[in-house]
Amino acid sequence: MEEMNTKSKLKNKKVLVTGGCGFIGFNLIQDLLEEGAKITVLDLPESDWGRLPDGVLQIKANILFKSEMKNRLKDFNVIYHLAARTDLNGKSVSEYSENYIGTQNILEEISTNVLERFVFYSTILVNGIFNNDSYITEVDSYKTNTHYGESKVLGEKVVMQYCKKNDVDYTIIRPASIYGPWGESPYSEFFHTIKQGRYFHVGKADNLVAWCYVKNLTGFTIKASVSEKAKNEIFYGTDQKPYSMREIVDQISGFYKIKIYTIPSFIMTVAAYFFGLFKKVGINVPIYPSRLRNIKATYRYSMQKSFIIGYTQKYNLRQGVEETLRWYEKNGYRARKY
Repeated sequence: MEEMNTKSKLKNKKVLVTGGCGFIGFNLIQDLLEEGAKITVLDLPESDWGRLPDGVLQIKANILFKSEMKNRLKDFNVIYHLAARTDLNGKSVSEYSENYIGTQNILEEISTNVLERFVFYSTILVNGIFNNDSYITEVDSYKTNTHYGESKVLGEKVVMQYCKKNDVDYTIIRPASIYGPWGESPYSEFFHTIKQGRYFHVGKADNLVAWCYVKNLTGFTIKASVSEKAKNEIFYGTDQKPYSMREIVDQISGFYKIKIYTIPSFIMTVAAYFFGLFKKVGINVPIYPSRLRNIKATYRYSMQKSFIIGYTQKYNLRQGVEETLRWYEKNGYRARKY
């Protein structure tokens, strides 16, 4: 296995993080600063630039417009490309053009003679969430049921084709369900629902899901970005074992010392369809059919390749949940709009 120390490989390296003002990007740059990297963030002009640490350089640009990036991406040794549209509300794949056209634009602006690695954040949704009892692996065929997932399939293909043609090393990471400090909907909403006593176990709640604490994801990302064995490879970004929904909810409710009650599955199904009628007219409701399907689905992804590069998960579920909820309590968690 490779050594875990990455500081000697990233110290003083010129690093670009696109989407660095976002939830995962902000956590990533904090870790990269500890590695001694020299960081530049590329994000939209209207992003929350005020929270970036001192010393982080800024490129305010829209990746859909090459003119805004011209001659500004030439000197980077490692690029972590996180900038994307990630919601599921789009009506067509073209509404997510940032995820493939924007990616192509960035690749065409880089200087291939100094770039050592291009790290592309994709999503588990390129394989979808289909209530699959078996582990999904990186070699499984694309199978998506969302326009967002479809756009990331296109993004992956753009990266692989460009990098192969131009002899650039890449690493593709497909993040799972990511939670942690600075995280917003839907996971902040999920936590808040439990805190308010509005969440119930559905039946046995023994379905297994791919959850990942954000600091585990960023730690894995950094490790993979400097690993020789991660060159031109695809990985899933999740904790190294799946958790049952009961296990996750019990950790959250334990933090708040709240008892979670169980509702039979058939009763919750009826309730979901009833409340779904209100959601269709724009009323915020705690449960509706698609949310119930996600709550009950089993989805897990193989992390076997993470052991090959010597990665070891730093935070367990309890530690990740507790750090996250302490952050929400300290930073105006209840002031968020739900």
